[in-house]
Amino acid sequence: MATSHQDMTSVVLNQPNNSGLHISIHPLTLLNISDHYTRTVIQKTEPGPVHVIGALLGIQTGREIEIFNSYELQFNTLADGSIRIHDEYFVTKQEQFRQVFPAYDFLGWYTTGSKPSMIDVDVLQQLMVFNESPLFLQLDPNEVSTPARALPITVYESIVDIVDNQPQPMFIKAAYKVETGEAERIAVDHVAHAATYQEGESSLVSHLSGQQNAIKMLDTRIKLIHEYLQDSVQGHVPKDHDLERQISSLCNRLPTISGQAFEQEFMTEYNDVLLTSYLATITKGTNAMSEMVDKFNVVASHNVHPGHGRMRRGMMG
Repeated sequence: MATSHQDMTSVVLNQPNNSGLHISIHPLTLLNISDHYTRTVIQKTEPGPVHVIGALLGIQTGREIEIFNSYELQFNTLADGSIRIHDEYFVTKQEQFRQVFPAYDFLGWYTTGSKPSMIDVDVLQQLMVFNESPLFLQLDPNEVSTPARALPITVYESIVDIVDNQPQPMFIKAAYKVETGEAERIAVDHVAHAATYQEGESSLVSHLSGQQNAIKMLDTRIKLIHEYLQDSVQGHVPKDHDLERQISSLCNRLPTISGQAFEQEFMTEYNDVLLTSYLATITKGTNAMSEMVDKFNVVASHNVHPGHGRMRRGMMG
């Protein structure tokens, strides 16, 4: 590999990444990393920066890499600031995960910080025993992401560059995407919108509120697509044929909402909902009437006139 013309104090190559890797990160990994850092910060009793390290697990198929899970690693910080990973703990933990997830391999490690340093290069050299080219995921907990929806994480590939005619392990930025399966999406949505219910409050309110927010978000995105198409037709923005094909494909996937079959099915569902609502109202009214009768009987039982014999049990007795 050619010698890099960059600052020798940097451990990140400032050049395009042409490796062709397609990296996907699943939400569980990000939740684990965030939870690991948060717990460490809360439990920390001594002043100073917080440093966490963990392993990344997943599956690599050719140039496709999927990171499904992660776990914490134990390490020691030496007097000079360098880090030593506990190899025995790592091997034991890896064997335990292999028993549960036999298809998952060690793909790399994660840590916290704003940018890679020589300490991370030292960790890289220790972990290259288990993977000759591990990935490096770095979380910056102090970063304010712009735009707001961006994640404060950076993924690096590890390579060997020639510096002063000597091989030097270094990092190069890699593109990634967050891949979410249906089960993961439901679980993450449940965690993100976990509500604390008051005593006697039904979870139906929270469920309907979530549906309302989803409909509002859908409406906002539909309006955004509509405005883009209008601006594209009027020439205010350049046409993106690939994006327009995606919009067309999305519209073609939508069910037809005009036709006798749809109207009949819609009215059936609508009538079922109304019937359920009416039954709930009738049940509530019947329950209120039953409570009123019980109260009437209690009051009447205290007003029995002497000599009238046994009292009748209320209106319906």
